[in-house]
Amino acid sequence: MPPKMLRNFSFGAIALVSASTLAVAPALAQETRPLTENPTLIRGCRQLNQAAEVFDNSTLGPVVNRIGTLAAGTRVTLTGAVATGRAQVFLGSGTLSPIQPVGWLNAANLGPCGGTTPPPPTGACFRADTALVVRSGPSTGSATVAGYNQNDLVRASTNPPTQQTTSDGRRWMQVRIYDGSLGWIARTGAGGVGSNVTPTSCP
Repeated sequence: MPPKMLRNFSFGAIALVSASTLAVAPALAQETRPLTENPTLIRGCRQLNQAAEVFDNSTLGPVVNRIGTLAAGTRVTLTGAVATGRAQVFLGSGTLSPIQPVGWLNAANLGPCGGTTPPPPTGACFRADTALVVRSGPSTGSATVAGYNQNDLVRASTNPPTQQTTSDGRRWMQVRIYDGSLGWIARTGAGGVGSNVTPTSCP
């Protein structure tokens, strides 16, 4: 029997449908992705081999669709819904958020459930004090590649952080965004005035 097909609807809700019997109105679907359900994975235990951000959709973005961050060593349960390089999970005790009990994460972050917990991450993390634009390079003229909302967790690409100061005195920090790619945020304003992020512990 062919695998059941899933379609991703607005607000991250997942509905089980047959592609041959149900047409999705364009107004209802933000994006369609080739999702399948693997019955052999349902309720399978997996353990995070590193901290992972969880999203309400299989595209793992944008940042506003992030519903939580799970620490290395956290055990999750598979729903059986998968996409290329993605897996849908839920927590055996508790939820990822009050309104979104299941979420999607990068399957590369999952390993078999074992008896030991990986050591805590040693990265450098920050909390966004304001909404931040992530740019492709350390300058206000570089292209926008992503963004953070106020209070979002910001991960530096290295520890200690890779930073550059531009001619206007603005200090930039290289960050690793939700899909694993790199970008730059302005850590200060022009002339090095103010601070846009506050150091915090990594989950």
